[in-house]
Amino acid sequence: MKRIWLLGDSVRMQIQPAVAEMLKGAAEVSGPEENGRWSGYMLNSLRFWLPQLPVPDIVQWNCGLWDMGDDYQEGRHFTPPDLYEETCHRLCRVLRKVTEKPDLRIVIATTTPTLIPDHRDIGLYNDILKKVAREENATVNDLYAVVNGHTDTMVGSDRIHLTPEGVQAVARKTAECLKEIL
Repeated sequence: MKRIWLLGDSVRMQIQPAVAEMLKGAAEVSGPEENGRWSGYMLNSLRFWLPQLPVPDIVQWNCGLWDMGDDYQEGRHFTPPDLYEETCHRLCRVLRKVTEKPDLRIVIATTTPTLIPDHRDIGLYNDILKKVAREENATVNDLYAVVNGHTDTMVGSDRIHLTPEGVQAVARKTAECLKEIL
């Protein structure tokens, strides 16, 4: 049976159980117990997560919500776009290196829409993800497109996380994307 890692922030954590259920019998879905937070945190954490997880055949990762936030009210993103792009490239390269699979199938999921003003550049960050995917021979799972236009029913009262309806829609899109690769 194929093994899939899901890596990423709290949105990944929200959808992982549903994706695992949707792929039951076709693939074993796992991921770290902790939140992957931002791109640099995920990159650094790979060395700690690797011993805890089975070697994957496919990895889907997402990050962006923390990267584009302005948590310290400095008038800038936590991870500037150029550093975000570089780190996302490194995530792909390092995943292939640490799994010892130079042809590891990687899926990069776009960041879902929020209702947070700090995230006004979500289009820019998602464009960076799509560029990295092209250059790293990765597949794009466009989760932004699933939620965009439906934020009233798919984004919760905290203005970031998904509602149960949003979780099901995003998990369904993720399972479909991963099934195409299996």
